[in-house]
Amino acid sequence: MGDKKDKLLIAAIDFGTTFSGYAFSFKHDYKTDPLKISTNQNWVAGSRGLVSLKAPTCVLLSPQKEFIAFGYEAEDLYSELALDENHYDHYFFKRFKMVLHESRKLSRTILIKDDKGKEAPALDLFAQVIRYLKNHLLSALDTKGTTVNNKDIHWVLTVPAIWTDSAKQFMREAANKAGILTEQLTICLEPEAASLYCQHLPTTKLMGNPGTQSFLSNSSGTKYMIIDLGGGTADITIHQKQCDGTLKELHRPTGGPWGGTKVDEAFHQMIIKIVGASCFQKFKDDFKADDLDIHRELETKKRTIKPESNSKITIKLPVSLVTTFEEETGEKMKEVIQQMQYANKMTWQTDKLRMEADLFKELFKEPVNMLVEHLQELMKRDNLTDISTLLMVGGFSESPMMLDAVMKSFPDKKVIVPEDAGLAVLKGAVLFGHKPQSITIRKARYTYGINISPPFVRGDHSPARKVTIDGVDRVKDVFKKYIQCDQDIRVGEAVSGRHVTIKSNQSEMLLKIFASEDPSPKYVTDNSCEYLGKVVVKLPEAKERLKVDVKMIFGETELMVEAKESTTGKVYSSYFDFL
Repeated sequence: MGDKKDKLLIAAIDFGTTFSGYAFSFKHDYKTDPLKISTNQNWVAGSRGLVSLKAPTCVLLSPQKEFIAFGYEAEDLYSELALDENHYDHYFFKRFKMVLHESRKLSRTILIKDDKGKEAPALDLFAQVIRYLKNHLLSALDTKGTTVNNKDIHWVLTVPAIWTDSAKQFMREAANKAGILTEQLTICLEPEAASLYCQHLPTTKLMGNPGTQSFLSNSSGTKYMIIDLGGGTADITIHQKQCDGTLKELHRPTGGPWGGTKVDEAFHQMIIKIVGASCFQKFKDDFKADDLDIHRELETKKRTIKPESNSKITIKLPVSLVTTFEEETGEKMKEVIQQMQYANKMTWQTDKLRMEADLFKELFKEPVNMLVEHLQELMKRDNLTDISTLLMVGGFSESPMMLDAVMKSFPDKKVIVPEDAGLAVLKGAVLFGHKPQSITIRKARYTYGINISPPFVRGDHSPARKVTIDGVDRVKDVFKKYIQCDQDIRVGEAVSGRHVTIKSNQSEMLLKIFASEDPSPKYVTDNSCEYLGKVVVKLPEAKERLKVDVKMIFGETELMVEAKESTTGKVYSSYFDFL
């Protein structure tokens, strides 16, 4: 297989809630120009003639759940099937990445509902998207005459930093299923990738308020916040530049579901208020292509509305929506609007909805308020009051509404947006593949530890937990802490501890690993504790009690455990199974 370091090509896949894409660069190009990164320039949307650098995250499956199409193609095919009434048995999925953010308990067998409420296994769906993007990249290289084998590629897959360990592992397994092996795969955190990308940018490529010129010549010690606004989530990471040019994480990643899709939801709610839920549902069922057009229209308008706009906004809405409404209710759209709270704020004739700019801006209220409040809370923390720069990346950062809200709320900070904010994560992920050691210190997100059975101490331990083993009174399920949440961890650093067998003639030692959001849990059975996985150490036959040295290694974005039995020197290691 060879090491990841020896691969010819680094390729990154950004699997987003709303849009997905890939980018790549050759090892030899990186050495001369790190920013020589290729992306697929031509995802084309038939109905709108949109050309974009990423494609919508949509999948169309056959009635037998076989893959048919991805992206704009999946949307257009589904609309065509719907015109001929042939779409009922097909499966059409969009914006399903959020399932991984929302489910508390993830499992490999989790199902996702499609457009009509029919279900398919999430793991298959995620694998299908990754496989499609992987093959698309391989054939694009083929066409260019530079054939590269999958085995010569080091793949980087991006995930939100605020995701749980189980969601990250879910993505890894989906990639394995798509034909990307673990040994050629790196999981990269989205804001970290973006942070890396912006380190490389020439200042001409940065927008935002004045004073951004000095960002890249930043001396060590500078603290900045990366605000990654995507379709689904807002993901916030805080970095400080070290004297060797690497980055240190100052606070564990935070954020929430305040992405661009919130604006779409608010718009749909407004339409439903006017036409009613059942009429809107009927329209969506009967006119797939038109429903799709609303999405694409909103996507464009979302990016263009500015806080200072005060002229009316015109949104093209399909005529079929008005006709469905008028046929269903027997009322005239024009008259209905005049009787509503929107009376002086909008007009809706045939295929044009014209509304006051303020009404459209209202749609941004929730994501703006949630984000700004969250940022204000973060900045109150002792070590974060002196953050100088806010770096906004991700597609939703391209919305002038979001940029303005952040700039107005933090007038004394530099706010920077790279000009292709939507690609910052993707291109940064390629750079991360070339140089994963750019981030040297991370914050532990949880307290990690192992269950032990130490001798019973009256007053310290609850008598209910007392057990007698080999004539010694011990306590079950005590949490032995290895790492405390919010502790600084150097990447690649190991935290060690020694465990002694509690019985003679023990044939194996079972180390169960737990994580907790509590800085000092007492027992592994506490409510805050979650069981992560186990390492089984086989022990040689011996009369005396044996020693086992345990190391927890925080290398990459995932956690590893290694246990070494002292008499034989044999090493047992394990990745955790979070699913």
